[in-house]
Amino acid sequence: MAEPIPANDTTLPKGRKRRALRKWLNRVTLTVAILAPLTFIVAAIGYKINLLSLDLSLLKMTFKLGPLLLGLSFILAIASFIMVWTVQPRKGLVVAGFAALISILGGAKVAKIAKTGASLPEIHDITTDTQNPPAFGSFITKERETAKANTTAYIGKKAPAKAADGTQAEKLVSALQTKAYPKIRPLVLSESKEVVFGEALATAKSMGWKIKEENLEAGRIDATDTTFWYGFKDDVTIRLRDSEGGGTIIDVRSVSRVGRSDLGANAARISEFLERLAQ
Repeated sequence: MAEPIPANDTTLPKGRKRRALRKWLNRVTLTVAILAPLTFIVAAIGYKINLLSLDLSLLKMTFKLGPLLLGLSFILAIASFIMVWTVQPRKGLVVAGFAALISILGGAKVAKIAKTGASLPEIHDITTDTQNPPAFGSFITKERETAKANTTAYIGKKAPAKAADGTQAEKLVSALQTKAYPKIRPLVLSESKEVVFGEALATAKSMGWKIKEENLEAGRIDATDTTFWYGFKDDVTIRLRDSEGGGTIIDVRSVSRVGRSDLGANAARISEFLERLAQ
């Protein structure tokens, strides 16, 4: 007499279908988990090598498609975990765990960037002297004109900002900068301008900036800093002036070529430079 087949035996049509569904879900989950971070990488490299436009790379792939795939990866990871424990215990657990890890880490990074962007004003031109900002030399000025970059006119420039009642309004960039980055101030050193010029030049080079102009007589150093991801170019000018009380006043200005908000990158660059120089 034949023994009865257990109800959960995967040789039954129902069991085979559930096992096939688990395998299919695992494949989809793994595919999306790989595509999610790959989208951000392709967007960054694609723009850096001039293969993708800024709109496609940043707005559509980085800010829309990437986060969407991360969310989908998390949902699929949960579904995979359920299938793992209800169909074939432990089979497919690695894929589910991988997808969950990618979506959580990626989602946390995206959330952090979004939070930073919401807390900072939409400005991309930062200077230690908001009343008389350092001006760029002819070389970088021509480069920016050729690239159709953001304007370097600072005095009177405005940017969108939230009013107290929650409505959108425009405020002076100088006012927005002062409120967001109160510690961005000129640095005064006791050494002569000639000595500080050499130190400033060495510091700029140590930070990986590409020096475009150096003029000791004018007390100006112009450079460009290119980000690793996306290859965004931000131009920097360093101005040195004799202090009335002796020593040298150092002013720095950092301006992005593209984009509206720099997410604090220019202010961070200036702060790091001045800290290194002061040391």
